[in-house]
Amino acid sequence: MNSDPLNDIFLEAMKSESFKNASENVMNNKVHRGRIVAITEKDVFLDMGGKSEAVVPLEEFVETPTIGCYVDVIFKEMEEGIMVASKNEAEKIKKIEEIKKAYREDTGIKGTISEVVYKDKEPKGFIVDLGCGINGFLPLSQIDTRSKEPESLKGLSFDFSIMEYQKNNITLSRRKYLTKTLQKLYSNFFQNHKIGDVLKAKAERIEKDYMFLIAEGVNLFMHISDFSWKFLQNLTRVVKPGDELEVTIISMDETKKFIKVGRKQLLPDPWGNVAEKYSISQLVKGKVVAFKKNGAIVEIEEGVEAFLPVEELSWTKKTKDPKSVLKYGDIVRVKISSIDQENRRMIVSLREIYENPWDKAKENYPVGRKVEGVITSILDFGVFIQLEDGIEGLMRKEDVDWIDQNVNLKEKFKKGQKITSIVLSVDPEKERLRLGYKQLSDNPYKTFSLNYPKGTPVTGKVKEVLAEGILVALENNLEGFVPLNLLAREKIENPGGKFEVGQEIKALVRYVDVGKNKIELSIKDYLIKEEMLETEKYLASSNENLNQITIGNIIKEKLQNLDMEKKDAKRKTKAK
Repeated sequence: MNSDPLNDIFLEAMKSESFKNASENVMNNKVHRGRIVAITEKDVFLDMGGKSEAVVPLEEFVETPTIGCYVDVIFKEMEEGIMVASKNEAEKIKKIEEIKKAYREDTGIKGTISEVVYKDKEPKGFIVDLGCGINGFLPLSQIDTRSKEPESLKGLSFDFSIMEYQKNNITLSRRKYLTKTLQKLYSNFFQNHKIGDVLKAKAERIEKDYMFLIAEGVNLFMHISDFSWKFLQNLTRVVKPGDELEVTIISMDETKKFIKVGRKQLLPDPWGNVAEKYSISQLVKGKVVAFKKNGAIVEIEEGVEAFLPVEELSWTKKTKDPKSVLKYGDIVRVKISSIDQENRRMIVSLREIYENPWDKAKENYPVGRKVEGVITSILDFGVFIQLEDGIEGLMRKEDVDWIDQNVNLKEKFKKGQKITSIVLSVDPEKERLRLGYKQLSDNPYKTFSLNYPKGTPVTGKVKEVLAEGILVALENNLEGFVPLNLLAREKIENPGGKFEVGQEIKALVRYVDVGKNKIELSIKDYLIKEEMLETEKYLASSNENLNQITIGNIIKEKLQNLDMEKKDAKRKTKAK
């Protein structure tokens, strides 16, 4: 019968003196190290030294072991003369010792979040698997993570500090671990570095105007202005998380644990020779790369930007928004107005490369000249008209219509409409050009004053009865006014009792104010003049009886006529 090596191991094990004291070792939970000498379908056999052996269930190995490897175990019991050991129990004891040491020395321990603990449907913390079947509790307040969803942390592994350790109670803190670890990292960093040191850093969090980097475990801050000499609007367009950058330390504050770094400081400064390359009044080309409220940023070369003020865009257009004239990426030709190398500032002008049309405005637009233009805007007080060379003139509301001083400009004109007007005044120094529309035709009040001088009778119709008089509609849509004291020979207190809208009246022109578009009439003067004419006519027809006529007779007859007029007026009032 052939000899079986496994049977030989069992035989030697039963004879071994070390197994006689196995129960003592089990009670003491002492960890022993053995070498794998054989493997069956269910067990792993170990040589424990000193002619002692043990057997460990194969199921306790996550991966199939290799003969010759060493394994730490705990002796559990003798079974049919064989020492049964446990690899898992040994690992658990070692893990407990590791936890105790981490708690005593306040060092970190690794663990994996396995479960979220809820109370009343609200997350309160996490169960953390520390290994070997040992769990710890991590309060929600101690996680110190940007994650907003607790369930998303399940399965993630972290280092933790142990806040509390009892037999069956282990409380963990991620926040405490990070704080302590960072303190050490920052302390080492400030001890080992100074301003001007060059570092290799990795971009971690990137915003539009700044970003945070990591180097040697500490956070570094970089503003967009320190990334490149070239003008940038958004860091996220040029850097992504994980990018490695070479940076230099610009400033350090150990109290605030703040470290500011820059990248452009390691690159050649393009402003170093700007004064040699460029001069005032020089024409240069540039690219529009950004806009500000009061102008545009023009890149003259990489790292050299110039400011183009909004007032330097055009001689004639009063632009408030530079985006109405320029757009991103436009290539423009500009003239350098000023260079301040020390403050890294250059001012340029777009309009300076063109002739200023206001320089020849008096020559091109003499007073009285008819001009054509396009309406660019309509406001309550007037209309702006752009002429051929870009100059804008203002046509005020009072210069639109001779008669209608309250004309609705937005109803009469439309934006973009072509219009003919006449130059009323020009002031090149103040860049003002006044235009007129009504002046294209004669002033109807002036024409009226020529056709109807003072004392001339006119006929019109009552347009409106007012307490202070009546308005009279005259020819050519003109309007005259008869004051209360000139409505009749006698005193009238209520014009409504004697006049009505549409009633035809006759009156004399008292005066015409062409400048104020005002015509004043008098019915009283007309009646007096008519009476005088009737008197003259009467006297002329009675020449043969002239000697018999006396002044007393004439006055008597006129008084009788006046009395009849009053009686007629009373009858009309009663009839109404």
